[in-house]
Amino acid sequence: MEEMIAVLLIVSLFAGGSTGLLPEKEVTEKLAADPNQTINEIRASADQIITSQENVTTATQLLAALPEREEKYQIAIYDIKDKTGQYSEIGSMVVSQGATEMLITALVRSRQFKVLDRVNISNFMTEQTLVDQDRTTGNDGPVTGELTGAHYVIDGAITEYQIDKKTGGLGLIIAGKGGQQEYAVASCAVDLRVTDTTTGEVVWAKSLKKEIIGERISFQVFSFMGNNIVEFESGRGKQEVINLVVRTLLEEAVYQLSVSEVL
Repeated sequence: MEEMIAVLLIVSLFAGGSTGLLPEKEVTEKLAADPNQTINEIRASADQIITSQENVTTATQLLAALPEREEKYQIAIYDIKDKTGQYSEIGSMVVSQGATEMLITALVRSRQFKVLDRVNISNFMTEQTLVDQDRTTGNDGPVTGELTGAHYVIDGAITEYQIDKKTGGLGLIIAGKGGQQEYAVASCAVDLRVTDTTTGEVVWAKSLKKEIIGERISFQVFSFMGNNIVEFESGRGKQEVINLVVRTLLEEAVYQLSVSEVL
């Protein structure tokens, strides 16, 4: 059954006009002649087919350099909110609303803690409720009463976002650098804290602020950290720049927490 589903998926993929290593007709013929071999060949060529790449920053290497702990504290993650109150010209939030997910990824990458998701706990509780109400068959679903408890809670917020008031709130400052040369600055700050779940004591807190400088590459167009391009007048791409700053700040905060010996 699994092989049949795989064959149908592959045929539909190529029939839909997607590009791959082989033309549609050849793939169809190979699948008809030897589906198992064709599937294995495609799987073996996965590196050539996959176009996505790992989403990392320069700070990611700090987490990768940490030795994995044998004994890990259980740490629950709650929502990291945007408390800057900043909105774009069209009314959307400028700062990333994905900070919680970024923090979870950073903590998992650090390999220092047992990370407990409390942001989506309603999803887990729904699954457990289905079991309690005998709405699942056999022994399917979770074992109730076995959720892992947290030694600590980590939460916080994005607390600052730099805005150039003179440009109508585009979120970038244009300034002179070395005479007539112009550059752009984007900055924000995050505040995180770790609380002991037994005593309620805040055992660790950190406020980090970062700014990145974009070099001018043409009229009102600036490049931040390589591929992040911002058109200053239209604001295109500025959110991606701030998201990069937020991810970097969170990764650096996790690194500092990991080496602090507080936990």
